This record gives sequence, C-alpha cells and structure tokens, in this order.
Amino acid sequence: MNRARGGGLVSLLVALVAVAACGGGGGSSASTPSSSTKELVVVNTGGDWGACQRKSFFDPFTAKTGIKVIDGPFLTDGQIKAMVQSKQYNVDVVYPSANLALPSAGKNSLEPIDYKVVNKGELAAGTYTTYGTSIDIYAWAMGYRTDKFGGQTPKTWADFFDTKKFPGKRAMPGDNDVPAVLYAALLADGVAPDKLIPLDVNRALKKLGTIKSSIVWYATGSQGQDLLKSGEVAMGQEYANRVTSLRDAGSPVDISWDGQVVAGDLMGVPKGDPNVTAAMQFIAFVTSKDVNGTFSFCAAGAPSNVKSTPNPKIANDLPTTHLNQTHVVETSEALAEYVAAHLDTITTSFNNWRSS
Repeated sequence: MNRARGGGLVSLLVALVAVAACGGGGGSSASTPSSSTKELVVVNTGGDWGACQRKSFFDPFTAKTGIKVIDGPFLTDGQIKAMVQSKQYNVDVVYPSANLALPSAGKNSLEPIDYKVVNKGELAAGTYTTYGTSIDIYAWAMGYRTDKFGGQTPKTWADFFDTKKFPGKRAMPGDNDVPAVLYAALLADGVAPDKLIPLDVNRALKKLGTIKSSIVWYATGSQGQDLLKSGEVAMGQEYANRVTSLRDAGSPVDISWDGQVVAGDLMGVPKGDPNVTAAMQFIAFVTSKDVNGTFSFCAAGAPSNVKSTPNPKIANDLPTTHLNQTHVVETSEALAEYVAAHLDTITTSFNNWRSS
C-alpha cells in the first residue's frame, strides 16, 4: 500500500473511466471463510502505513474470522512469479504491479479475483482488474504555487500548458511515469479521458513541445515535492498527497483535481496458493464499505470502495472525493492493456523527443 509513492512510482498504466469486465457480482465481504485456514500471510509494507494496515485491516479480520494475519515481506513481480513456479508459497496476499495484474500477464502468476466474494460493484471504476483489486487509491494531480500568479488560480491542464497566463517552470515526472505525462498533455489538448485509446503519442509530444523549455523533469515523489516547495517551479504534475502535505505544512501551494490521473494499490493472490479461499475473503473484507475507509483514520489513504466513509478531516484531500471531475484511471484494464502492449514504443518515442 502506497509502496511506490515515497520514491519513484514504478511504471503504471492508464486510462478511461470504464469498468473492467471481470465476472461475478457483489458478494458478502465479512463472512467466515469456508476453509480450514488458520493463518494468512499478507504483505505488510512496514512503517506508519504498515501499522495502519494492521490496525484497520489485519486485526479486525482476525477478530471477525479467527484467522491470524501474519506480516509478510513485499515481493516484486519477479519474486511472485518465482514463488508460483517453485510452488513454495510464503505469502498468500501480495501486491502485484498493475502490469502483472492484467489478464495478459496475470493468468500465469495470479489467481483470478473471485468477484462473487469481492464486491466490485462498490469499487471505483477502473481500480480493479481480473487479477488484482485496489485497496486504496492515489493520484497524480496539478500542484501550483499560490504566490506566483497575482491572485489568478490555474484549474486545468490547459492552464498548466499556458505559460503566458501562468508563467514559470513546470515539474513533470518524465523519469518516473511517462504515460501519465502524456495523458496530461492530451487532456490539455482537448482529448477526453474516454478517447485516449489508441494513445496519440505524436499529438501528446507536440503539445509538450509548446512548453518543453519550461519543463523540469524529475524521478521521485520527493524530488517533485521539493521543486514545488522551493519555488523552482510554479506548477507541477505531482502526487496529490505530496501537494496537500506541503500546503498543510504552511507552503504557499495548492492543488487542482481536474484531470487527476488516478491509480490503485492492488492486492492479488499467487496462482495455486493453498489458502486462496481465505485470501479472497481477506481482500473482500478490506475492500468492503464498512472496513475500507477506516484506513484513512490513521494514514492518508483514499478508500477504493466509493461507498465507504473516509476520515472527514482529510476527505477533501483524497482523490476519491473528486471523481466527479475529469479524471483518468491508470489501472483501468482497457487502457492499461494498451499501454503495456505499446510501452516500449511509447517510451522510445518520448525519450527521442526529449533528447532532441
């Protein structure tokens, strides 16, 4: 959970606000698993987030089902694949990347999510796939300095690309998430979120070319945050929680949610895992409306269940509160599959343009 945002976000994917067809309907999320499982090993990312996971999800699941949840290590996609191949299962619930959770990749490494048990009808559109279900949501959004534009407030990606009306440098994660950069450019150029496929890379690069000399590229969330905090840039495509934390700490910055690029932290189950029944019940439990929002009371995580109740003190700073505005969902299966299939070409085109 939130595992990649403190440093560089590892390649995620994109897209429409479309619901992926994964089968099944809504099911009960809190019933006792019909298996003899006594213990379940679940990835715990440690730190404050890990402590919040245990308080919000792990211990309540044990209290409900009697199944003890043991903290497991984070596994890379390669480690998940190796575990499945060896059939030596040391973690029952893992965090696959968005790439691995797609049908084309997940079929050999992950169990299909049982959407007769997990109630996908309550989950934010595009934040689940055949092989992974988001337990929390994060976003790229536009952060801006409030002391740079003489009282004018940028609202959209079109404003981000208007350096005459809103002068100054722009921070963008070109060393981190190239597709997200291209989405922002296309939205600024008038492309609707549901028209991003096929991705018009040339059009996006042409739009980026209008502000190329003003762009400061960065690789990690902390670098982007520092660029905005120092005033080296007047605006940035940033992790939303990085902007709101700066603002709350007193920096003259604010956030626009219009055109946010939303993604989810996915949970999945290794293919062939002997505790698959209990693992599905765990995923159903933590994504249920009565449980999913509790995480936001001890960490700044946005619930993936749109019917859950987040912490009212931070609700306005969560991506899920602003899904009524224009947005792109990175983990949506349709565009994510497209980007995965064309990622090498997309990245090569971007890097060639950037170095020209």
